[in-house]
This record gives sequence, C-alpha cells and structure tokens, in this order.
Amino acid sequence: MSDGNEVEVLRVEGAVNAEPVLAALRANGIPAAVVGEVAGRVYGLTLDGLGSVGIVVPREFEQQARDLLRAGELHQLEAREDEESGEE
Repeated sequence: MSDGNEVEVLRVEGAVNAEPVLAALRANGIPAAVVGEVAGRVYGLTLDGLGSVGIVVPREFEQQARDLLRAGELHQLEAREDEESGEE
C-alpha cells in the first residue's frame, strides 16, 4: 500500500497504539497500514509528536474506515460470537 492512493484516517502516538486500530480495520475488511516517524520507532520516543504514526487506508475505503473509527470512539462497537459456534 505505497502507491500514493492512501489517505490517513488517524494519527496515534507510537506504533504500539496503532496495532489495535489496525486489527479492527483489517477485521472489518479494510486494508490498513502504518506510516510515520522513523526516529520514534528506533528510539521509542513519543514526545511532542516524535514517534507519532499515521494509519492509512486506500482512498476507496476512507469513509468506511472513518465510520468504523467514529463508532469505536462512541463505544458503539460490539464483539459478536461466531454464528457457527452455537452460542446465543
């Protein structure tokens, strides 16, 4: 995903904080990647934006990603049991 067709949908402090967001986006069928500060990754710094990373998605997934992130901020996401598990 480095063809220039990506759009940043969120910026977080450090790649560690990006992992749950990436997981949520990918679990919902949205390809996502992290881009950002090399110095933060090398030195582990997150001071004054150093070490902040952006989460990018392909432009065609932008609205879907923003809607998902907004739902997460509003605590409107819910985990559901797998339908095949027989749980009700």
